[in-house]
Amino acid sequence: MKINENGIETNVDIDEVGLNNLISLPQKILKNHEVPGLEQILLHELAHDNNFGLKKAGYLIDNPEFDCLKGVAGYCSDECNLHKKDVWEEPNTFMSDMQNAKFHNSMNAFLHNASLGKKDVHIHDENDLHELGVRLGMHNPSFFTWNMKHGNHGILIFEDGEHGKLRRRDWLRNIVALLSLC
Repeated sequence: MKINENGIETNVDIDEVGLNNLISLPQKILKNHEVPGLEQILLHELAHDNNFGLKKAGYLIDNPEFDCLKGVAGYCSDECNLHKKDVWEEPNTFMSDMQNAKFHNSMNAFLHNASLGKKDVHIHDENDLHELGVRLGMHNPSFFTWNMKHGNHGILIFEDGEHGKLRRRDWLRNIVALLSLC
C-alpha cells in the first residue's frame, strides 16, 4: 500500500498511473487523427492535474520560412469545467465544449508576423520566451522548445499549477513533442 500526494492510500504509485496514461497517448492520437482540434485535446490532457498539473499552457509553432509565430492550442485550469471530464471519451465534442474558453481561444487566435528565428528574438532565448509568456497572460512562465518537421519549432509556454512546481518536469520535456504529431 502506498500513500499518494493527497494522503490517500492506494495500491498504485501516482507516477505509475501517470506513466501508463502518457504511454497510451500515441495510440489515442492515431485513433483520433481526424478529430478537429486534436492539438487542443492533447494539450488539455497533458496539462490537467492528473498528468502535469499546469495552471496555464500555450502551444505555438514558430515557422521561420513564412516568418510567423502561430498559437495552436491553449489550456487554462480555470476553463476545465467547460469540457467533459474525459476529453478522449467524446473527442469530437471538445471544440464545441471549449467555445467559451477565453484563454484557449486567445491562444488559438494568436498570430505574430515575425518568426522568433528571423528577428532579434531567438527561439532559445529565455528572456524573449519569458516575455512572450507574460504577454500571453502567464505569471512566471516556463517553456520548452523542440525541432519539428520542415524547419519549424514547437514551443510550449506554461505556468506551473497551484503546487508551484511542475511534477515530472523531465517527462513533460520529452512528451511535448507529441503535439507535433497532431
